[in-house]
Amino acid sequence: MNRVFVAVDLRSNIEPILDTAKYLARAYDSELVLATVEPELPGTEGAEREEVMDDLAESYGDDVHELRMLARSVEAEGFNCRALLLEGVTANQLVQAANDMNADIFILGNHGHSPIYDTLIGGTAPSVIQFAKQKVLLVPLEE
Repeated sequence: MNRVFVAVDLRSNIEPILDTAKYLARAYDSELVLATVEPELPGTEGAEREEVMDDLAESYGDDVHELRMLARSVEAEGFNCRALLLEGVTANQLVQAANDMNADIFILGNHGHSPIYDTLIGGTAPSVIQFAKQKVLLVPLEE
């Protein structure tokens, strides 16, 4: 196992997910990829690159900083780790990135909603399970 792809939601408790990912990365001497997804900014299509970068920095600045700090913290523990900020529909972007990076396993949190809830409201975990090419490890999260 060379690459562990970890989906993190910066607005929830990510410690159980990170603990699981670090356990696997240590056991298999694997690279960790910490990925989070932000909604696509409306109105950025067709804009100059500098304008888009300014908008992204303004909109996602705190999240970018937090993700970088998280990756640095994991690296400080002796892991090979990189941060990945994606933009768009969460499950689609995560699955595509994991595939593009040839991840061996996909780790994400699961809030334990019922299948009815997931069908009516939606959720990232069911879509990832359905479309990911990798093995998917769900880590239970407390509400």
